[in-house]
Amino acid sequence: MEKRKLLGTIPVPGWLFVILSVAYDELLLHLWTSEVLQTGRLLAVLAFGAGFGSLLALLISLIPSGRAAKWVAVTVAFLENVLCLLAYFISDAYQVFMTPATIFGGAGGVARDFLQLVLSLLARNLWRIGLVLLPTAAYALLCRCEKTGWKRRCVLAALGAGLYLLGFGAVKSLTADEARFGAAYDFDSAIRSFGLNMGLTLEIRHSGGGEKEPVFEALQPEPETVPAAPEASEQPQPTEAVYGDNVLDLDFAALKQDAPSTSVAAVCDYLTTRKPSKQNAFTGMFAGKNLILITAEAFTEEVIDPELTPTLYRMATEGIRFTDYYQPAWGASTTSGEFSNTVGLVPTNGGMCMKEVLQQNFFLTMGHQLQRQGYYSAAYHNHNKDFYDRDKTHTHLGYDRFLAQYGGLEGITPVWPESDLEMIDVTVPQYIDQQPFSIYYMTVSGHCMYSLNANAMAKKHYDEVADMDCSEAVKCYYASQLELEAAMASLVRQLEEAGIADDTVVVISSDHYPYGLERSGTWQNTSDYLAELYGVDRYDNFIRDHNALIIWSGCLEDLDITVEEPVYSLDILPTLSNLFGLPYDSRLLVGRDVFSEETPLVLWPDFSWKTDKGLYNAQTGVFTPAEGVQAEKDYIDYISSVVRNKITYSRSVLDTDFFNYVSKALGLGE
Repeated sequence: MEKRKLLGTIPVPGWLFVILSVAYDELLLHLWTSEVLQTGRLLAVLAFGAGFGSLLALLISLIPSGRAAKWVAVTVAFLENVLCLLAYFISDAYQVFMTPATIFGGAGGVARDFLQLVLSLLARNLWRIGLVLLPTAAYALLCRCEKTGWKRRCVLAALGAGLYLLGFGAVKSLTADEARFGAAYDFDSAIRSFGLNMGLTLEIRHSGGGEKEPVFEALQPEPETVPAAPEASEQPQPTEAVYGDNVLDLDFAALKQDAPSTSVAAVCDYLTTRKPSKQNAFTGMFAGKNLILITAEAFTEEVIDPELTPTLYRMATEGIRFTDYYQPAWGASTTSGEFSNTVGLVPTNGGMCMKEVLQQNFFLTMGHQLQRQGYYSAAYHNHNKDFYDRDKTHTHLGYDRFLAQYGGLEGITPVWPESDLEMIDVTVPQYIDQQPFSIYYMTVSGHCMYSLNANAMAKKHYDEVADMDCSEAVKCYYASQLELEAAMASLVRQLEEAGIADDTVVVISSDHYPYGLERSGTWQNTSDYLAELYGVDRYDNFIRDHNALIIWSGCLEDLDITVEEPVYSLDILPTLSNLFGLPYDSRLLVGRDVFSEETPLVLWPDFSWKTDKGLYNAQTGVFTPAEGVQAEKDYIDYISSVVRNKITYSRSVLDTDFFNYVSKALGLGE
């Protein structure tokens, strides 16, 4: 009887419960996803969470019935619980907070292909689910709510305003995150800095409400950086050849006059300030050759070994050698990595970025450029055809056909993950006699999970790695990548047997680092196996995203070409465009031709960056100069502004369909 009397009798106002519930969820999410707790960020997260809860509480307080107010409060709290758990599970799986559009855009493929994983994930995290839902369940069962008067409502309004002011004050005075409200906004960083509800609010502000006029920062000439040691005496230099600019017949000042909107006009204004890169001694080096462009699932530099992966080692060391290459984690796993490799813009729309190719003419992709040159073209994937809507998007990248499992690609064994070797052996005969050809592959054999039970490729190659001195998870990762090695061995062999290895260029870049090795309940990792793979105790984004770029052709093996400056995935498109001697406009792309005179620059979606002068961590506001370099604050501010402009430009291209406007001006259609 006493228990029955207790049910629904404890007087707790609905408005108070909602405030505490939202703050509680924000606190749990922040504690579960932050590697290092910072006082300023923790205070901001709690203040913004409680402030948002106060606004919800104010609305609930307007409900005249106490009983109705209670159940509305329970419903609101439950929805907040679900949002908190969803954000946590996504972050645990992919080590990034994905935008709602990204989550729901890929939800169908995840639900279909990884249903068992999702169910096991929920089962293993019942304690987290219970911890999040406990206050809501307790309030629903034990508490009652009385209606609220106007005096209390005024207090709630003042409380909400005060909490938001406290949050803004904490950000401004205790963190380096203030710019993330505006010019340096990034969804993942916003949640880590301000909490889930403020992050969602900022996402609505930055992505909703129709077309917004972009704001670009005015740039002064690049400041000088001073070497720490005296410069060597100058030696007489030979007369340099005179090279033209890599530009198309585009006058952006004139295009601005007919711009369909002020946003497009603003982009034109920005492009008039961009200095085009010049052609160089490497321009046209690959003119007329075949191209095979490969995005390799979860590939890393650590895989490349003269004994374990001799073909990949040969391609990496006897082609163009890149000693400082990066594939940043763009915030949406594979699809954003593909976008960066092929389109050459920052994937600012997360998982929705690749779907933008359906809306506008990205005429500068290698697929489109070589298609206009009359190349035979095709794109292939050894997993399901419609995952990430590839059956719709990839023909818009400039390939005449897209073939995948259950989508025209026969001969692929239905295991998980599927075989890269089988894909190569099935597809190469389709195009090897169709020269010149332009081919794109998205591989899948290196996909997580990395265990014998969950990865068919790891099981297939396990004997080859069984004696390695590393954990079981890392062994299985290496084993899965050995299928890519087998695929490349077969590809090179077939090219050589056909006598076209010297006339074919193979380019390999990863889509992202192997996040399936990080400590994660999703991937059942109790240790951080990624740190083990990299041979470090701890790592930041710069170490995590360091990777390998392979540009190989038989014609390169007698040459000695090394690029030691920082390079990243956005540099692939302009570099290949120059090497193939194609007419392109360097001002329209975010990356650079690595053989040009442009300043080397690698940027991350959180606005961190690296140049040949050093690296800047936007999360901490700390610049670490390269050895022998002294960089003043003016230089750091300048490069940071360049980075913000490049990200703003990429977002504007996607938001305004800018390339449709430019392609029409060039007579290339809509």
